[in-house]
Amino acid sequence: MRDRIRLEVRGRGAGTGVNVDIAHLRDFIAVVDSGSLTRAAAQLYVSQPALSQRIAHLESGLGVRLLERGPRGVTPTAAGRALYRDAQQLVRQFDRIAGDVLSGDRIHGPVAVGLPTTVSVRLAPALFSWTKAHHPGIHLQLFESMSGYIQELLALGRLDLAVLYRDDDTVRPAETLLYSEDLFLIGQPKPPAADEDEIGLVDLQNTPLVVPGGRSNLRELIDRAFTAQGLVPSIVADVDSLGAMIRIAAGGEACTILPLSSVADQANHRELGVRRIRNPVISRSVAVCNAVEYYPARDAVAAVREGISVVTRQMSAAGEWPGIRLA
Repeated sequence: MRDRIRLEVRGRGAGTGVNVDIAHLRDFIAVVDSGSLTRAAAQLYVSQPALSQRIAHLESGLGVRLLERGPRGVTPTAAGRALYRDAQQLVRQFDRIAGDVLSGDRIHGPVAVGLPTTVSVRLAPALFSWTKAHHPGIHLQLFESMSGYIQELLALGRLDLAVLYRDDDTVRPAETLLYSEDLFLIGQPKPPAADEDEIGLVDLQNTPLVVPGGRSNLRELIDRAFTAQGLVPSIVADVDSLGAMIRIAAGGEACTILPLSSVADQANHRELGVRRIRNPVISRSVAVCNAVEYYPARDAVAAVREGISVVTRQMSAAGEWPGIRLA
């Protein structure tokens, strides 16, 4: 039953159109994801010529080229990227409808949640436990990555919810503010800092730093804070791994900048060196965001969004998420 619904998609020519099965969209998504007709055909258990014919039929009906073929595989054209984005949403919505019908009144179905690494450390285990206890019919799909990539996945419709960083506490559509937090220098700067608990931003201009790459909100925040003070950070490496940044800082050759919660569980917390940055304090807000702004989220997504807020408040009250201020 899953793939028998057909969509009438209008092509470029007057009076033209093509009937598109959900299966056509699944085929196209598989090709783009794999970057190869051959690999996609193997994943779909069809022959490569048959899959090529399906894609060619789709392109012919729509009147546009969707893929660029090359010796190293295929890449989507501008039209292909637009179809890929919308196809992701259509296929996911169709699967959800089928799941909702089959589940009756029980809250049920997959919910894809994107979590930046510094948030996932605290939130992922607690959210899993809360969801299992309160809504066992929900199948969580947790994606952990740098914040910039999480933002892209949300925009592409690959995620239902994402926890994202914000520069202020302004209320935005389809968002619920969770908390705010300050950033800390992690590691022992050279020369040694005068204060064990705080350090001025100006004192960091010659401190070697390892921080995430340019797709990270944390990197943008650090760069902007230094620039506003007429300073240039001494970034010696881009490291898109929370664990690696902490281990490098512990090794003593460079420092890093992170929220307190990222290192509060470290056994050598005091020896590692954890100092709140001041003059200015560098702060950011954190919000949970819906993928769609224009209509209410389905029940499973709304339930998980509530769970994210609930467990955040519970962990803060219990002292299990140090350094955050609830919104």
